[in-house]
Amino acid sequence: MICITEKTQCCGCTACFNICPKKAIAMKPDNEGFLYPDIDDSLCVNCGLCEKVCPMLNQKKHEEQTKGYIIRHKDEAIVNQSTSGGAFTAFASYLLNKGAVVYGAGYDDNMQVLCKAAHDVSELQEMRGSKFVQSDLGNIFSEIKRQLRMGTTVLFTGTPCQVSGLLSYLGNKPDNLICIDFVCRGVPSPGLWRNYVKMMQKKYKSKMVGARFKHKTYGYHTTTMKIDFANGKTWYGSGRIDPMMKAFVNEMSSRPSCGACKFKGIERPSDITMFDCYEFSKIMGKSDDDKGYTSLFVHTEKGQKLLEGIAEQLIVYSVDVNSLVTENGIMVCNSAKPNDKRDEFYRLAQQHPIDVAMNMINPITKKDLMIENMKGFLFKTGLIKIARKLKNAKPIETNKQ
Repeated sequence: MICITEKTQCCGCTACFNICPKKAIAMKPDNEGFLYPDIDDSLCVNCGLCEKVCPMLNQKKHEEQTKGYIIRHKDEAIVNQSTSGGAFTAFASYLLNKGAVVYGAGYDDNMQVLCKAAHDVSELQEMRGSKFVQSDLGNIFSEIKRQLRMGTTVLFTGTPCQVSGLLSYLGNKPDNLICIDFVCRGVPSPGLWRNYVKMMQKKYKSKMVGARFKHKTYGYHTTTMKIDFANGKTWYGSGRIDPMMKAFVNEMSSRPSCGACKFKGIERPSDITMFDCYEFSKIMGKSDDDKGYTSLFVHTEKGQKLLEGIAEQLIVYSVDVNSLVTENGIMVCNSAKPNDKRDEFYRLAQQHPIDVAMNMINPITKKDLMIENMKGFLFKTGLIKIARKLKNAKPIETNKQ
């Protein structure tokens, strides 16, 4: 029987929940809103399957020869709608057109983040873009297993721990399964996101109908939260003023296990790993138009064939793996260090709306508001590029690894 005594030892992947033959395990939220396995002793037969499939307890070595690439979709509309260079859309569309099923993070009617299936290209829209919330996987692993047994090609995209959990649950990696993970900084809780949605809907007196965590409002290099409401109003806010983004960028909101992630490294069990390419100019010696590129690790022959299959849709640069890690991928091998006030923030967020809780920890300053209000002008005039250079020229204290 799996027993979680330290929350740092559970990534919430749901492998144990899906494997249990007696349905003795339920995924229940803790006081921070993260899901953990809860065992019904009256149903458990101590078969041990839950422990055998736990990727946290059963680490595997990966010794493939990873190749590095920088890519961008040739369709500018897709790039504009994507977090970086449109890699996910290219891979997913190609496979959907060949009859595959694609699994990725989307939203339910209440704007909660969950893993869902796409059977048609038209269903990819909500799966595009980053979602800084741990998605609810539910019974997805079991559903994927059924699809694979029927001979359906499946693309699963998720965090590294979710991919590891799925493969551990399946016990192998079927030929008709393709896995894509992304370089993950950490996952905030679904409970915190519910708090945010409730707060924003009350503030705007309307139902939230859309969310983009890394909208290119002021270009690719300036991350902005974009929230759309049913009444036609829209909110734009960076990590300076948006409480959800502020909690994320200041390392106040991630799951306890993210602080010492066991799924870091260049070599991974996925076929492809995707992440941002902020330093395109430095790596390639070319000008950056601020629209976004995607860094790729291709780990397997299957992943290589997939990339070759969509090459005509992409601008592709072959690059040294280590240069991607050095210039763009500090989080490839390193976990983010939790903020000293993380636990206090979550305690306050249980009692207050997220914006109130955040202001009690890290208030918005007049300087924050001034910079936020200037972004539109700086972007339109092109001065925002100069401002970024000045900012990057100064040493910035970040999480020490």
